[in-house]
Amino acid sequence: MPNLVLAATTETAVKAGFIYNFSKFIEWPARTAESSSYNLCVMGDDKREDSLDVLVGKMVGNKPLTLTRNVKPANLKDCHMLFVIQDKDVHLQALLADIAALPIVTVSDSPDFILKGGMIGLIRDGNRVGFEVNLKPANAVGIRMSAQLLKLAKSVKGIK
Repeated sequence: MPNLVLAATTETAVKAGFIYNFSKFIEWPARTAESSSYNLCVMGDDKREDSLDVLVGKMVGNKPLTLTRNVKPANLKDCHMLFVIQDKDVHLQALLADIAALPIVTVSDSPDFILKGGMIGLIRDGNRVGFEVNLKPANAVGIRMSAQLLKLAKSVKGIK
C-alpha cells in the first residue's frame, strides 16, 4: 500500500511541475498583463493536489504565482490558468463553453480533455505523465504556446 501512496504523490508532483513549466512557454494577450500576480486556479476535488502548494510564490515572468483552490465560476475571469481536476461534479463541456471567450489556459487530467475543448490535457503514457495540446481554443482567445512546448506534446490538435 505505501507504494500506491508514493506513486500518487509522485504523479501529483509531476503534474504540478508540468503546470508550472507550461506557464514559461505560454504568452497571454496583452490585456492580461495588468494583474500583479499570475493566478493559477483549481476546480474540482483537489484533496490529492497538495503538490500545487509548492508553486505559490514562484515567479512566472516577473510576477509571483498565486493559487486559488475551489474557484467559483464567478471568479474565473481572474485566472490565468485553470487546472480542472477529474471530478464527477465538474461538468467540463459546460465549464469550457462558459469560459471560451476568456484568456484562461485550461489544463486537466480528465480523459479526452482536449477533445472536449480544453487546451492542455495531462495524460498517462504507461507509467509516465505526458500532455497533449489543442490550439484551437487557445488561438481563439489570443493565447500563444511556444514551439518548444508543442514539440514536447504527445499530440497537437488545431494546427492551421
